[in-house]
Amino acid sequence: KKVNLTEQANYAIQTVKDTKTTVDAMKLGVKSMKKEMKKVNLTEIENVQDDLEDMMEDANEIQETLGRAYGMPEVDEDDLEAELDALGDELAFDEDASYLDAVSAPSAPEGLPGEAAASGSRTAAGVKVDEFGLPELPAT
Repeated sequence: KKVNLTEQANYAIQTVKDTKTTVDAMKLGVKSMKKEMKKVNLTEIENVQDDLEDMMEDANEIQETLGRAYGMPEVDEDDLEAELDALGDELAFDEDASYLDAVSAPSAPEGLPGEAAASGSRTAAGVKVDEFGLPELPAT
């Protein structure tokens, strides 16, 4: 029990020392922060922010001025939206997908590269293929 009491006492002493070190560090931090805060001028920061805001507004006005269209009729956003919706409706009613069926791709090559050229093989559709199993171009 005596060893246990001694360990507890040592632990309590170390905890107090650590707490004092922490408090001293906090005091030093507060002192340093107060010193640095004296260098900060809140009014100056607000003035810089106001100047930046004014400059951004000026830049936006310049962009709006440069974006003007000359000789172009005024376009109503609602009219454009209605026209876009009508186009979407036309596309939705276009159910003719036959243009997709017209694609005739060659079949996938079979075997290893080089075998096709040696054997003069052809695809299932009868198209002669090269050594890579790709369709050969007709001689002109």
